[in-house]
Amino acid sequence: MPLQRLEEVERSLTNLSGEFARLAAENVTYSNKLLFLEENDHRHDENIKHIKESTIKMEIQFSAIMGKFDSLENKIFSLLQQANKDSGSERKMWLDFVKYIIGITIGVIVANQFLGR
Repeated sequence: MPLQRLEEVERSLTNLSGEFARLAAENVTYSNKLLFLEENDHRHDENIKHIKESTIKMEIQFSAIMGKFDSLENKIFSLLQQANKDSGSERKMWLDFVKYIIGITIGVIVANQFLGR
């Protein structure tokens, strides 16, 4: 009977050794998967860091572009104001010129009426 018990223990150990081998293989597989996930996590962290840096750079560039648009808008506004002022002074100059021409024409007509008869 002790011999049978010993054989039974040996069979159980043989079965357990196969189970231990399977568990060891699974352990290696899961360890590799864990390493792979940790590498992916590290790579994703680096990508997120680069995205944040790029976002900051884009915000700076956007602010610079908006500043240039604002200055361009101010320049266009001042040019339009200057054009309106120039247009007003030009219009006044033409009105003065027309008054001068009309005055001379009236003077010539009056002189012609009095001197021409």
